[in-house]
Amino acid sequence: MRRSEGVMMRGGSTKLSLFCTALLFLCMLACVMGAASAKTIYVPDDYAKIQWAVDNATAGDTIIIRDSAYTENVKVDKSLTIKSENGSANCIVEAASYDAVFHVTADNVNISGFTIKGGFYGIYLDHAENCYITNNNVSGNYYGIYLYDSSDNVVSSNNASGNNLGIHLEYSSDNVVSSNNASGNDWDGICLYDSSNNIVSSNNASGNGESGICLGCSSNNTVSSNNASGNIRGIYLYDSSDNVVSSNNASGNNLGIRLEYSSDNVVSSNNASENYHGIYLSDSSNNVIYLNNFIDNARNVYSFFSTNVWNSTLQMTYTYRGRTYTNYMGNYWSDYPKSDADGDGIGDAPYYIDGDADNYPLMQPKENYFLPAPTPTPTPTLTPTPMPTPTPIPAKIFDTGRPDNPYPSISGKFVGTIRTNKKIIATKLYTYACEGTGGHTEHAIICNKTWCAEAKWEGYKEDWMNISFNRTVVLMPYETYNITIVTGSYPQIHHTSTLQTENGWINCTEFIDANGKKYNDWIPAIKLW
Repeated sequence: MRRSEGVMMRGGSTKLSLFCTALLFLCMLACVMGAASAKTIYVPDDYAKIQWAVDNATAGDTIIIRDSAYTENVKVDKSLTIKSENGSANCIVEAASYDAVFHVTADNVNISGFTIKGGFYGIYLDHAENCYITNNNVSGNYYGIYLYDSSDNVVSSNNASGNNLGIHLEYSSDNVVSSNNASGNDWDGICLYDSSNNIVSSNNASGNGESGICLGCSSNNTVSSNNASGNIRGIYLYDSSDNVVSSNNASGNNLGIRLEYSSDNVVSSNNASENYHGIYLSDSSNNVIYLNNFIDNARNVYSFFSTNVWNSTLQMTYTYRGRTYTNYMGNYWSDYPKSDADGDGIGDAPYYIDGDADNYPLMQPKENYFLPAPTPTPTPTLTPTPMPTPTPIPAKIFDTGRPDNPYPSISGKFVGTIRTNKKIIATKLYTYACEGTGGHTEHAIICNKTWCAEAKWEGYKEDWMNISFNRTVVLMPYETYNITIVTGSYPQIHHTSTLQTENGWINCTEFIDANGKKYNDWIPAIKLW
């Protein structure tokens, strides 16, 4: 009887194993079949015009445009990838009429590698989501790149110069605008109007006729690590609140940083030098302004009907001249009378600001406060005793590991948060790929309220599963950081909304796959190291 039961149990186990194997095969087959059903269309080989190719394409297709000059206005009303064969220098699309050169009304559209000119809009995203606008030269238009009521898009590595307005977002949220050149436009380089929760990072917005970066009636945006020099206004906030303006260069402008009717913003770690006004505030209160450099401006600060906090709201630990201190930290003012009796790098007297005051002014520019303390020279002994070499402590990393079952898997955009239980220091992001695929991360951004770190994929090179951040990522224990990961091919996926790792937690807010389907329980398998 027991032998019979054993045979039955083994038979049931075998059937279960076969069922699981079949299920896994079907999941993989579904991914492959989905990719195989999409076709590639060439212009002018298959269709003489880009618009004709779009009209005859099916959602998910790729349209490759051969080197040439095309004169047309293209309406994109389905999910497509439209890219040049050899880059923007060789593929020019000029407007046939003064409208949008590319007018996108569908989700999941990728437009890459074109010179786009002569339109009222160069690229116009109109109620579109999850689109990728990359590596285009968009010049000689009224609006270079324009997003209207469009969310969850990536606008990266474009040249939006020589337009009336470079990059403009209106009623748009949760977009990433990064690594673009938005300089030399008649009005603003990058402008957000009535838009929220966007990341504007690592852009060059210099030499524009009005503002380098402008936020009007906008909230909860992060403006970080941009060059906003040589404009009338470097960074301009009008009737905007709860934004973070951090680590930007706002030098050589008329007004370096201007806040007007704006409140509850954080302005930190910016460099505002050699402007007429370093920072100019009118009717703007309850902003937190600290760790900025205001150097050699004709007037470092002007404040009218404004009361603000001019120092960190929490005490910070810093290193100054080889010693470590903990205190509140204000700003560096090049015209502050030097008085620091205790030598802690914080001025003895406030820096007065038109009825307001920075009570913790810095004695030197902020860069001098976070240098590592020098290692003390060891005192020699007459009879030194050999000591065993200590076992090195491995650097802390954040690693989700490989999931037990990574399928189903598909490329997409992951938005979530990371919270660690140990200090994590990382310069790279590694992506676990599904076996036999080229799964990778194309673009990643990690941010908190004061900084952003960005990493971009450089193609299938020798170390293609690793991408490097443009700054060292330091995650402090039990602080929450926002993370966005744009994946390609088939990364391994943890099918859970929250994943606990050895050194912390990663949570999924949203994963939008390449077909536009949304999940709240897909987390790419990655390692920060």
